[in-house]
Amino acid sequence: MNPVRIPSAVLALAALAFAPSLAAAPKIGVLLKGRGGFWTPVEKGALEAGRKLGADVVVKAPINENDVAIQIRLLEALGAQGIQALVIAPTNTQTLAAPVAALAARGVKIVIIDSPLGGAPVGPFVGTDQVAAGEAAGRLLAALVGEHEEVSVLKHTQNSVAAQQRETGALSALRSAHPHLIVHSDIYASSEAGAEGERAALLLEKYPSTRAILASGTPGTMAMLKLLEERKAGGPIRFVGFGFDLNADVATALADGTMQGWVAQLPSDVGYKGVATALALLNGEKVEPNVATDFIAVTRANLHEPRIEALLAGN
Repeated sequence: MNPVRIPSAVLALAALAFAPSLAAAPKIGVLLKGRGGFWTPVEKGALEAGRKLGADVVVKAPINENDVAIQIRLLEALGAQGIQALVIAPTNTQTLAAPVAALAARGVKIVIIDSPLGGAPVGPFVGTDQVAAGEAAGRLLAALVGEHEEVSVLKHTQNSVAAQQRETGALSALRSAHPHLIVHSDIYASSEAGAEGERAALLLEKYPSTRAILASGTPGTMAMLKLLEERKAGGPIRFVGFGFDLNADVATALADGTMQGWVAQLPSDVGYKGVATALALLNGEKVEPNVATDFIAVTRANLHEPRIEALLAGN
């Protein structure tokens, strides 16, 4: 009996049909500013995107959010691991510019998240429109004060670009609504770690006639909220703060009137869209230079809406 001859083309097709794919998933490095707090859901979102979209996502971050030197070392380590794309939240917009540009020159696709990077653009930016978020907070506070009342801003830190953008947006909205408003904005909540409570108390001591307060960062918001809860007998002060998602303390404060607004970033959205954007670049897709992530202004009026309750359930 003559053997049956199977054309080589058919054999090749059969091999492709039954053999496991040898193509490795694209390797994407995600370099965050720190661990815990805001960065935990960012990491969660990035890893979720990797699982859903088919990428090997490696996340690294310094323990201390202000440790620029360690972030540079971690950047070098990711580069040595052969990543094809980098998603980075730069701790310092200027110091990280040259190392990231060097990685881009080697062909690594770059996506910047959370805070813009200095120097020539090396890739798209993914993050909250901080000016718009600040304007939302400013409008909330403007609706709660009169034309000649005193308002104080408890700023975040002097080196946070995102916080500065929020503050700019908030002050612009306040001034637009009340041109003659008296605004104090010279105290920073996070001038040193753990001092937020003292800085919040200093603001009330320095400006005792303050009738409304805006806190532009999460540590200052939570410290001021605690102080206002302790001083309820001293008279009502309208309060709007910033944070991410929603926690039980803030939800309670909004419900009982201690706090009037909480402008929430959605960090898991930042992580997810950061990785998704990196994959789009690797696939040769057109990507906009700015990819916006959502924020939500939470008040007593919308506290029980499903999307707001979902933020609280996530924590």
